[in-house]
Amino acid sequence: MKKTAWAISINVAYWFPKLLQAYTILNLNPGYLPGNYLMIPVYYGVDIAIFYLFYFLFFPVYLSNRKVFLFAIGGLLVTSLTTVAEFFFLRALTPAVFNNNQHLGLVIGDIFLKVVYSAVAACLIRGFINWYADIRYKKDLERKNLEIELALLKAQINPHFLFNTLNNIDVLIEKDAQRASIYLKKLSDILRFTLYESPLAQIELKQEINYIKQYIELQKIRTANPDFVELTLNGDPDNLKIAPMLFIPYIENAFKHSTNKKISKAIEISIGVLGNTVIFTCSNAYDEAGALKQQHSGLGLELISNRLNLLYKDAYVLDISQADGRFTVTLAINQHGN
Repeated sequence: MKKTAWAISINVAYWFPKLLQAYTILNLNPGYLPGNYLMIPVYYGVDIAIFYLFYFLFFPVYLSNRKVFLFAIGGLLVTSLTTVAEFFFLRALTPAVFNNNQHLGLVIGDIFLKVVYSAVAACLIRGFINWYADIRYKKDLERKNLEIELALLKAQINPHFLFNTLNNIDVLIEKDAQRASIYLKKLSDILRFTLYESPLAQIELKQEINYIKQYIELQKIRTANPDFVELTLNGDPDNLKIAPMLFIPYIENAFKHSTNKKISKAIEISIGVLGNTVIFTCSNAYDEAGALKQQHSGLGLELISNRLNLLYKDAYVLDISQADGRFTVTLAINQHGN
């Protein structure tokens, strides 16, 4: 059952006995005067108004945001004013009921308690609904995270990338053994990273950047164009941590779909640090025929977005666009908000 339907069911369950009570009162007192009949809708109407005022306003705006002082002051003011207003309105409708001044204090006290009860009930019910919805949301995210982790595990070492790199290094050994050794070291570092660093919840940002650098260097073996890919780094990555392998799926897609390796800056990657925010941008040229394919390649944009939602929730902004023959991904992550 969806959250909305479930919340409506709880609200109906709460109000049904009260409405049944009002109906019973009216039917058991057929001799009520018109003023007495008006007491019932006023009496329960105030309860409904206070209940949903706290349900939709006071709880989400103040209590959920831990503004306890504002909640207490505002709640006390609203319940007190409502009590006074309801008292005078009821007395105007049925003055005979309020003739005995000795009991006015008790009547006002009863009205105040009734109003407070509605306010408290609204907060408890809304809090319970939010709490239960959060539990279901976290379970759903955990399930999606398991799927994402499985997909990531399969994608950590792309077989085609590994085989192509090994073949290129094998060819390079005969031509330039020293250079081949350097690339073997880079490949070893990448394998070590995927095996030991990627399972961690967070790693240092500079480790992630180093992994990306080595991945790019290995990919550049496949082209004689030194300007095929450009990596730009801005800001200081020290003292910042990030979830591992957040950026690499976009970079893998960029290399996969940049088929023309003769053009300059076919792939442009930038990683910048601005305060506590990490800004990643990856842009690649693509063939018009492969545009739709790129949208659904690799891990899939939906899986990557689910992982971002799980790890950073409201602390990131992801923008993906296609224009003028380039596919561009911009991801900004606020580490302070995580």
